[in-house]
Amino acid sequence: MSITLAEAQKAIAASIAKAEELGVKVGVAVVDDQARVVAVARMDDANFTFLPEAAVGKAMATVLWNGQPSGVLQERANVPIFQAVKDLHGGRVIYQQGAVPVMRGGKTVGAIGAGGASAQIDEDISAAGAAAIDD
Repeated sequence: MSITLAEAQKAIAASIAKAEELGVKVGVAVVDDQARVVAVARMDDANFTFLPEAAVGKAMATVLWNGQPSGVLQERANVPIFQAVKDLHGGRVIYQQGAVPVMRGGKTVGAIGAGGASAQIDEDISAAGAAAIDD
C-alpha cells in the first residue's frame, strides 16, 4: 500500500516543525510510490514561490530511483538514463539533496522532499517528516 493522505499530512507537519526549529522557511512535498503528489505545503513567508515544485521534484527522484535519497542521485544527474527519466517526467525530476524515502515493511511507499534551505537542512527536514510515519 502506498502512503496515505493522513500519513502525508503528518509527515508535512513534522517537517514544518523541524523547519521552524531550524529557523528556515521551506516548501515540503510528499509523493506516493508512483511519484504522484499526495500533499504539498509552502510555509508562510517562504522566499520563493517555486519551493513546493522543487520539493516535489526531489521527492520524485527518490521514488523513481527505488527509494534512494535524492542527494545520492545528484552525482549521476548527467548520466543519459537519468536525463531520460527527467525528460519522461517533463523535466520535473530534481537530482539534488533534500528528499528521503518513506518506508513501510522494508518497501518504499513514497518520499518526502523539502526545498528552500541548504541541501543538508532540506534533507534533515525531510527526514524528520519521514521519521514521523516510517515503520
